[in-house]
Amino acid sequence: DRAVIHVAQNDLVRVNFSTEDIPHSFTIEDHDDSHYRIMRRAEAGKPVSFEFRADVTGRFRFYCSLTTDPKCKDMSGTLIVDPK
Repeated sequence: DRAVIHVAQNDLVRVNFSTEDIPHSFTIEDHDDSHYRIMRRAEAGKPVSFEFRADVTGRFRFYCSLTTDPKCKDMSGTLIVDPK
């Protein structure tokens, strides 16, 4: 099962993530007019927390953009932003 973050338009979204093994990232690229450009990296044992405003509706893929481990490409999910 893929991770899903489901929010309403204009919600303030707080993402907290951590990794215990190797560095990983939370990435949403600004391609196909996604309107989000987010890339935050967490080092092993150092949690990361950040916020963004979900101002654009739609479905957006998030994933680990690092290539340290072959499993990074399988770390992904979907941000779903519903209109208010």
